[in-house]
Amino acid sequence: MRKTLLIIFTLIGIISFGQELTCKDFKIGTFNVEVLEPVKIEWRIIREGNQQTELITEIPEEYKDLGYPTDPHYANIKWLDDCTYILTYDGFKAELTESQKFINNAGGVMTELIKIEGKCFYYKSTMIVDEGEYVIEGKLCKK
Repeated sequence: MRKTLLIIFTLIGIISFGQELTCKDFKIGTFNVEVLEPVKIEWRIIREGNQQTELITEIPEEYKDLGYPTDPHYANIKWLDDCTYILTYDGFKAELTESQKFINNAGGVMTELIKIEGKCFYYKSTMIVDEGEYVIEGKLCKK
C-alpha cells in the first residue's frame, strides 16, 4: 500500500509540475507572434540562444507596398536574466531598415517576459529615446 501511494504521488508530481514552462524554455525554438496594431502582422521567430531570425508570415495585401520588409530579419539577443533581454538587429547578416537602425541607435529594445500561459508568454518591450519611452505589449507562442 505504501509503495502504491508513493508511486501515485510521484506521478501526480510529475504531471503537475513537469509541464510548466519557464522563461528558459523560450530561449531556443520556433515561435509565432501576432501583432494587431497598427497593422495585423503575423511572423515566425526562430531563436537559437543569442541569435534570432524573424520571418513575416502574414501581412494584409494593401500594406505590402508600405515598406514592411518581407525578407528575414536577423537579431542579436543579450540576455540580462532568464526572463529579460535586449534585442538589436544584426547589420552584418542583412541590410538594416530605417526602423531597425533607429532601434539599434536607441540601444535596442528591452523585452521582459511578464506571464507564461500554456505554450505562450506575454511580454512587454520597452525602448527609450529622447522623446520618451515607447512600450509595446504582446504575446509569443512556442510552436
